[in-house]
Amino acid sequence: MSHPVPPSRRRTPAGAPGAATMTRRGWMAGAIAAGAISAGAAGLGALGSPSQALAAPRPLPSVREVPRRWRIGYAESMPYGNYAATLAAILGELERMGWTGPLTGLPYRPGQTDTASLWSWLSARAGSPVLDFVPDAHATNLTAEGAAALVRRLQDPGDIDLMIVMGTVAGVALATDAHRVPVLAFSCTNPIAAGIVESETDTGRDHVWAHLDPRRFQRQLSIFHRTFRFQRLGIAYDDSPTGRAIASLPDIEASAERLGFALVRRHVRAPIDHLDQYRYEVELTDAWEALSREAEAVYITYGRWPLDRFSQLVRPFLKRRIPTFSQLGPEEVERGALMSIARADMAGIGHFGAATLARVMAGEPLRRLPQVYFDTPSIAWNAATAAAIGYRIPFPALLAADSLHGVL
Repeated sequence: MSHPVPPSRRRTPAGAPGAATMTRRGWMAGAIAAGAISAGAAGLGALGSPSQALAAPRPLPSVREVPRRWRIGYAESMPYGNYAATLAAILGELERMGWTGPLTGLPYRPGQTDTASLWSWLSARAGSPVLDFVPDAHATNLTAEGAAALVRRLQDPGDIDLMIVMGTVAGVALATDAHRVPVLAFSCTNPIAAGIVESETDTGRDHVWAHLDPRRFQRQLSIFHRTFRFQRLGIAYDDSPTGRAIASLPDIEASAERLGFALVRRHVRAPIDHLDQYRYEVELTDAWEALSREAEAVYITYGRWPLDRFSQLVRPFLKRRIPTFSQLGPEEVERGALMSIARADMAGIGHFGAATLARVMAGEPLRRLPQVYFDTPSIAWNAATAAAIGYRIPFPALLAADSLHGVL
């Protein structure tokens, strides 16, 4: 059960010595500073306002500036709550901007992973003056064969005009010179390390763009390290180019070097398909069991387990009282990870994504559009997990939390 922390709990008692307002921003700023990240690298940038990150090159175009209709497709690595939430946030902003008709009745609820029903509804009811959400241009659980077929379709002139893409696997598959259809990639762990785009300032291709939050995971690890001062951090990941990118391994290694802790590594090969899932979870269980014995803390990187399996898989860490930080976010904190950080809401990325779509369709060069966006993240704790591992969450951290899980 999740309990949002009311605003009144974010202030220390008025009569306490040295009483001061404690906010999420203030607590995280202290964590980042303690992690010795420079202001230029993350201390100011990580906590800057969304308006600073979204430095628009010129005023946002109106729908009247779009000279033709655009046929839109969608592809995702797999069903995942963050993909559905990001897509819904983008659609909500497009509606607010007048680029669609009223989206009342859009079949989205917070936490859902399904985007197929959402896309089907859009294709029939979006009522946009310029956007066609192509009914049969939705792809999920993108395999190598499925990606190859989709690329062949993108080579057909006049079929699909733009692809909205979610996830690293889908981003890597479609960020290719084998077609020229604009690809906008969201929710990728590290698009630069994955080879989706070249850098923060240059996508490397005229038709590919990706949302970037370059220091997101270094911020996570700074806060985790400040909290537990571990010397040996456990990580398990797929030791392939895509697997290392999905885990954002370069950020983890950079944090380890900067903060002075060692990495205890275990490799788990990602499942090829649903038939390979059992083998994957057996290997993952063995890897996490080993890490629970050898590491002082564990950073749980993105994986291919269903969320309903997480509570069972994470048990070795609770048994041996190992603090865990979920790279994914509150979804795994709710199911047994100790803590994580994620966006406070999706409104900011929704505006950023919708604005990018609008600019592309109004004729602005995709390669020149801003890719970097970050907003103030939220903090989530699982109080039941903390109790199970014998950790008392500090009062200032509770004050800074947006949500507490495992509280009856």
